[in-house]
Amino acid sequence: TFCQSRFQHPTPSKPEHSPHKHNIPQYGAKVQYTNSPDTSPALNLANKKRVQEVLGTLLYYTRAINSTMLPAIGSIATQQTNPTKKTME
Repeated sequence: TFCQSRFQHPTPSKPEHSPHKHNIPQYGAKVQYTNSPDTSPALNLANKKRVQEVLGTLLYYTRAINSTMLPAIGSIATQQTNPTKKTME
């Protein structure tokens, strides 16, 4: 697609049908814990700009064509001011 070629993103070996990472529930557990805080190192300025560029492009696409990506875009947008290595994944 356009975004894959523009940002040189490799095609995944397995198809990815969800734009957002799924948290697997632990059935039978009394308490469902949240994910641990992100402690990975912060990105440099060039990678921070790349995160913002990709996010802006995908946000435009999401608003214009495919609104199902809004939850994933929203979770990345909350991290764009101080992105870490985990944000780049």
